[in-house]
Amino acid sequence: MRNGLPLRCRFAATALVFACFIVLTSGQSGDGAQRYDLDDGRQWLESGADLTTSSPALLRGAVATAFNEMATAESLLRGVIQSDPRSDAASQAHELLSRIYLRSGQYKRLIENLDRWAKSFPNRREVQNERADVEQFRGLPDQINGPRRGSTLPHDAGDDFSVPFLINGKSATYLLDTGAWVSVMTELEAARLGLAIRAGTGTLGDPSGKGVKVRTAVAKEVTLGSMRFRNVSFAILPNDEPWKSMPPGHGGILGMPVLLAVGRVQWSNGGTWKLGGRPEPRDGGSRNVVFSENHLLLAANVSGNRVFGTLDTGAVTTDLNNNFATQFAALIQRSGTKETRDITGLGGTVSVDAVTLPEIVFDISGVQAALRPAAVTLQRTSAIGGNCCVGNFGRDLLTQTGEFTLDLSAMTLHLQ
Repeated sequence: MRNGLPLRCRFAATALVFACFIVLTSGQSGDGAQRYDLDDGRQWLESGADLTTSSPALLRGAVATAFNEMATAESLLRGVIQSDPRSDAASQAHELLSRIYLRSGQYKRLIENLDRWAKSFPNRREVQNERADVEQFRGLPDQINGPRRGSTLPHDAGDDFSVPFLINGKSATYLLDTGAWVSVMTELEAARLGLAIRAGTGTLGDPSGKGVKVRTAVAKEVTLGSMRFRNVSFAILPNDEPWKSMPPGHGGILGMPVLLAVGRVQWSNGGTWKLGGRPEPRDGGSRNVVFSENHLLLAANVSGNRVFGTLDTGAVTTDLNNNFATQFAALIQRSGTKETRDITGLGGTVSVDAVTLPEIVFDISGVQAALRPAAVTLQRTSAIGGNCCVGNFGRDLLTQTGEFTLDLSAMTLHLQ
């Protein structure tokens, strides 16, 4: 496999998994008042959740945030803050703006928003939580995206999800990963590319729950097919396994800030990526993908029941969690076989109780994809969807028909 040992692999009953998104918190305000959870994008996919132009601007801003309508969301949320800067609505608007800026690599605006938020609400718990998570991006520039253009690029046959591109004019082939909230490379890659590494204080979440400390570096130019990006920030990871086994030019990830700019990705098991190009028309009735907190979620159905999973093209396998076991307790009791599984991330290894089912069939917008067998770990690690979802949906689901299209403008995923 050309991308070496993938970031998430399986060896017998051991899952080697690594997730690069940042885990942020939400809940009550600092004064103890319960806050309406506008940050949970799942609710906007439910029937009856449609808003009108007369709906409150904060609600419309939350919907626009969830469905990646960034310009609309930013305008609405900034308006909420300007109209009453010290209201609870303004605090929630700051939180939603933080989500937008983080996932799009707008780190200068991310920190400016944090500082304004902290000045208006110095004692709010959610402000302190956000500071702990995003302060590591202070001093990084905003990513600048060139015009969106279509390209066809190769990848190795099978389920390979690596993509060739250029960093500062030098060739690289990195994993294209919807589960990565920041692009990533190793120290060896940064040295090969001549990038200056800056000290960092942050930790990336991983499935072991232990996390891994990172530093950062900025690439002046990234060229992906016909698209160009400037000031692309990367988290720099130690040269540990599985990274140190990878050949030069393969130790990295292109994450959500780049994917959002590309907009539309079509993968085929024949060995091609189709990137960028004209997006699908926006149609609220066909949406099955949504942003929720700092996750991209995919809606599916299991036995007629709606479920959500974190959408993760960096994961070779789908990992279901205790939320699935709770929702489908009768199925677990009837067909499950108990076992213990090791979950390993770059932060270490933990052993968890698990159940194996012979089969689970997922309906993804009318197309069926099955896990045979299906593993259900009896824990709720946030890196595999434990905060929101029944699990982390990986490539074993996405590749079953041989082709899929993810459109982050229309917020749809279709298996062809």
